[in-house]
Order: sequence, then structure tokens, then C-alpha cells
Amino acid sequence: MTPDRARQRPRTAAPHPSVANVRTGQWCAACKAYSGFTTDVVSLYPAGVTVVGSVTGCVLCNDPDDPEVNRA
Repeated sequence: MTPDRARQRPRTAAPHPSVANVRTGQWCAACKAYSGFTTDVVSLYPAGVTVVGSVTGCVLCNDPDDPEVNRA
């Protein structure tokens, strides 16, 4: 084993939240249409998967009128 290899610390896993299992076609009371969605936000840890929370929204109500400004 080389000296450089012996000094390296082992890698640790960092949680990476992601979205899984999107449920679409839910009723949106604001725009009176079946355009809502709900999804669970999950995080992967070395011990397993944990549900962090849930996110709800509407594809019609949450659509901005102005396009997103391009970033440099």
C-alpha cells in the first residue's frame, strides 16, 4: 500500500433527497381542475431509505407567467 493511499480517509455517504412515486390527477381547489400532484420526498442513507416529507402542487397554478431568467 502506498503512503498516499494509507492517509486517505474513507468516504462517507451524504444523504441525497429525491422524489419518487408521483401521484397525478388530483383535484386542485384553486383552479378547479384535476391537475394537482403529490409526491413523497425520500432520502437515501447508509441504513436505508427515509421519507423526509411530501410535496404537493398544481401544474396549472404553479406555472409562472414569465419564463425563468437564464443564469450566467
